[in-house]
This record gives sequence, structure tokens and C-alpha cells, in this order.
Amino acid sequence: MVEDITVWHTAYIIDGINELAERKGYQTILGNLRLLSKIESQFEHISKFQEDIDKEVALLLGMQVDGIIYVGMHDREIKDVLHDIPKPVIYCYCSTTNEGSSVSYSNEKAAYQVTKLFLEKGHRDFVVIKGIEKAGPTVNRMHGIERALKEYDIQLSAENIVVGNWDYKETRKVIRPILQREHVPTAFIAMNDEMAVAVRDEAKDRGLIVPDDISISGFDNADIVHYGTPRITTVDRPLHQLGYKSMELLIDKIEKGDEGEINMILPCTLIEGTSIREI
Repeated sequence: MVEDITVWHTAYIIDGINELAERKGYQTILGNLRLLSKIESQFEHISKFQEDIDKEVALLLGMQVDGIIYVGMHDREIKDVLHDIPKPVIYCYCSTTNEGSSVSYSNEKAAYQVTKLFLEKGHRDFVVIKGIEKAGPTVNRMHGIERALKEYDIQLSAENIVVGNWDYKETRKVIRPILQREHVPTAFIAMNDEMAVAVRDEAKDRGLIVPDDISISGFDNADIVHYGTPRITTVDRPLHQLGYKSMELLIDKIEKGDEGEINMILPCTLIEGTSIREI
């Protein structure tokens, strides 16, 4: 059961689920809640659509499924979404502390690794472009960035932390004043690739060269970073593996019975492009 099939990472997760299902002789049924157009990133409003969620669960249970994998459209903690399901449930691309097992990825560690790459290349003056302020990935990635900077006794100034809301246009607007300064910081860490490309394009329009004048990183390994130059350093999330491991956990619960809850966090992979120079 996916929150929204149009969110681009969902297809890769489903493919991972289906790969193991096929190998193990299981059939899969897909339920699409279509929540993106209804709530976007305002997850506090998900309760307004609880009846839709309950109907989808009832439909799946009516088909006598052996278990359910709930695939989030945004990485976050899930609370009180699925109720009283008499079958094993695995939450994928999201986490839960009290409602079942989950498979997610390490936002904090990946952001830490990106920041360390900048630091090891000599950068000391940083700008961070955050996603939606209170979103789980924003908070966790910020923790990773701050942890790496603390190791070098570097503290971010408030004026060098901006909110791009995961959006290209918004990022170009908020990053413009920083790129117009007399002394422009050298390192720009964007919390997704769309915002990283926005920094690259805005810098180009300001006559700045990447990576000679500023260095940039993104996150997600979206298709957008593989077009244009320089190729932006990014982080690849283990999307296919998230689906595969979720199905593996579900099959274990189906075939072996409930052996307690497991909250699995998979590592990401740093993909170095040509957008970070050594100082």
C-alpha cells in the first residue's frame, strides 16, 4: 500500500518488493492512496483521509493478503495511520516506534559524510539549504551536518542557513542574497538535488563558476543531477533495497511468525561528482 505512486522514488521501492516476491513465489497487490495531491507535505492533515486509508486496508484484507507493506511518500515517523490490522505490517521509507517493523535509510549519517567531504577538501565557510523546516529528513540531515562541523569547531551562522522547501524556484530566491555578497561562502550543502541545481543555476547567472568559486552538493541522486555541468555530488538512497528488505521482513513474519519488531536503517552511498573543489 503506497501513499502515492506518482512520487518518483516509489517505483524503485515497489520493484524491490516485487523482485523478492517473485523469487519467493508470492503475488503482490498494489493499493494507491493518492495522498500527494491531497496533503502534499502537510502530514498533520493525513487524519482527514483516515476513512480512505481504512477502506484501502479493508479491501486488501478482503482479498486475504498475508501481510501489508506500507510505503511512505516522504521519509518520516508514522503514527496512528493503520489501525488494528490482524496481519503483519512493515513500514517502508518511513519509521515507527510503536506500530510495527520498519525499513528506512540513514539521513543523518549520509549528511555527515557529505559535510566531511567538504571539510576534508579544505572548506570552512558553509551555507546550508534546508528542506521543509520541520520535516524528518530536514531535521536528521541537519543533525548530520552539524555533527561533522562540530568535529572541526565550526558553527553555522544563522544567516547562512536558508529554507528552500525542497523547491527549485524557492531556492533560487532565498540563495540570491548570499551569492550577491562581497565575500561568498565556498561550500553550499543542499538537502536535495533540485535545490542543489537551483544553487548551480543561480550562481551561473551571477557570474560565479562551480566549483572554482563555489562548491555544491545535493541529496537523492535524482536524474536532474546527471544533466548539465558540473555534475553535482549527491547521495544515493538504497530505494530498491528498501523494498527488497521490507519484503524480506514481511515474508519472515508470515512464514516464521512474529519474532518482535525490527527497525532497520540502511546506509546510503555518496556519489562524488565534479561540483566540489579542493581548497
